[in-house]
Amino acid sequence: MLTISAKNTYDPNWREFIGSQLVQVVEEFEALIGPELVSDIETAMAFDAAGAMRRNGTAPDNLILAYSNPGYMRALNVGWIGARLNNQTFIDFGNTQGTELYELFTKNGANTLGEYNAPNYYGMDMWALGAMAKYGPKNATFTGHSVEIMTKIWEDIADHYNPYLGNMAGPYDRAYTRDMTAHDAIISLFWWGIFGHDKAPSPPLSDLDLNYDVSQGAALALLMETVAGVLTPKVTYKLLTPFTTERFLNKTVYYDLKTYANRIVTSWLSKPLMIGGQQVAETVNRGKQFTPAIVHWAADPSHTPFPYIGFFSLYPTASTMTAVAESHQLTISYPNTTQDGTNSFQFMLSGIPPPWNLAGNVVDGFTNLPCLSVNVTAPGLEILPTVYGSMIYDHYYYNITYVVPGNFTGVPKIVFEVEYTC
Repeated sequence: MLTISAKNTYDPNWREFIGSQLVQVVEEFEALIGPELVSDIETAMAFDAAGAMRRNGTAPDNLILAYSNPGYMRALNVGWIGARLNNQTFIDFGNTQGTELYELFTKNGANTLGEYNAPNYYGMDMWALGAMAKYGPKNATFTGHSVEIMTKIWEDIADHYNPYLGNMAGPYDRAYTRDMTAHDAIISLFWWGIFGHDKAPSPPLSDLDLNYDVSQGAALALLMETVAGVLTPKVTYKLLTPFTTERFLNKTVYYDLKTYANRIVTSWLSKPLMIGGQQVAETVNRGKQFTPAIVHWAADPSHTPFPYIGFFSLYPTASTMTAVAESHQLTISYPNTTQDGTNSFQFMLSGIPPPWNLAGNVVDGFTNLPCLSVNVTAPGLEILPTVYGSMIYDHYYYNITYVVPGNFTGVPKIVFEVEYTC
């Protein structure tokens, strides 16, 4: 007998994705699809709202307030159908969610989403927020806050974005691709829609990830004018113009409204090199989309339209770690060695230009990389032989692992000092 369970046989977030698309269908094409189909959609959306309201983040459900992209879509869906049907229960829920999402975003002036610096899901946040601004009931709290939240998110994206490298600096709460110029992230579709494909940090048009994401292109296109309206001249300049000075960012991300529990996110950027790290103390591993520490650099500066991007990132084996980005330096440690996964630092190295390999060069740890000098300090740790051939979200990578010996005492720590050499 088949057991139906969330995340096992279906994704409960489908409700939010499909529901928000139905909102757009009715708002844009009500006269074309006719009253009978509109009535059927309204009935379906009432079921959508009832199911969405039952989700409260209690295990095994995961829709907590900090789970940004489905949270914003849920507020829109429930509040929108509430207004359509004059259902006060739905209206109140949508308004409460709109208020609480805004309060979490602005907590202590942080202006950060709970699902922070996620290039793929920032695209879905823009989808939800743009739809709120364009289609949301005028007196709904989520509609009233949507423009301000979009504006602040784009300011933060512009601070993290490196036009020369065509990528946002890490770390990433969730990432499929670690290089938007190689494999698609949904947020890049907004560059494409607003500024044109030639200015977008997008992969080649043949990329399978892009072909998957662009299936939503027509729906996103209907929101481009709304989203573009929040971009200030300063933000637009940052999104399109390579910079020559260094940039350091320090952000705080909160979990909820009741506590001050938080994560600290640091990023350092220069034109050819950027570093990101996150300080997190949790009990459950966030999984392979979590990218708590990463270094990007222009591994082949002659490549156009963007330099061929090299990167190495920490695979998150531990649930508590301290990763800090500074100028030309990344420091990572495991302060709680009682947790699983603190017995190794596993790094994924990818984006090595083929001509470098064809010239006879071989990757051996971090000792010999194209255009990047790396000095590693890892007291008491043991490096394993470099292994190539594994893949994470279409990125083939070299595995470079430092093992914490069984007799190690103290806090395992590794420091990278990096210099761009091309």
